[in-house]
Amino acid sequence: MKISVIFLAAAAFLFTSTANAAFTIDLTGNNSYDGQNPLNIAFTDGVNSAIATLIPTGGGFNSNAGDFGIGDDQIDGTSEIVTITFDKAVEFNFIDFGGVGSTISDGARLTIAGVSTDLFTGVTGFDGSSDKYTPSSPIEIAIGQQISVTGSSATSSFDIQTINVSIVPEPNTYALIASMFALAYVMFRRRLVT
Repeated sequence: MKISVIFLAAAAFLFTSTANAAFTIDLTGNNSYDGQNPLNIAFTDGVNSAIATLIPTGGGFNSNAGDFGIGDDQIDGTSEIVTITFDKAVEFNFIDFGGVGSTISDGARLTIAGVSTDLFTGVTGFDGSSDKYTPSSPIEIAIGQQISVTGSSATSSFDIQTINVSIVPEPNTYALIASMFALAYVMFRRRLVT
């Protein structure tokens, strides 16, 4: 009876600790973001918590009902840049823009962990009707790596609306789970011997 309870508890802990629940960071409609530099946004997936740090280049942040950008609530050209880092490892799932156009001259440039992608209607993974970029599989972003968003040309003008990430469980979580299973196994083996 005790062994089954231990295995059940370990399985429940494993399920809740390793679930990468996605969290959407909504940047729109929050006037407290205006002028912040840096802007720290705390979030949780229900089990783990993290902080996203956003840093503007080219002006101060501006958030209104449907837009988030720099200065006039847009990211204009290549001189305005939003840089995002996380205090925990995360998986990048998608980013939702507003106003991204149909050519590179009015697109967005998204750089994740040093790899840049120009986004506009017709680019693989970018839905031009909803202005949402979803990579073919989640991109893991380690602590210290960053996401940056700027225009793909000097004439670009668009805004950021939401970013969706999942917090990656830390390695010590896996070590704790393994030790719980090892303890349960030892207890089970001792019970069989006696």
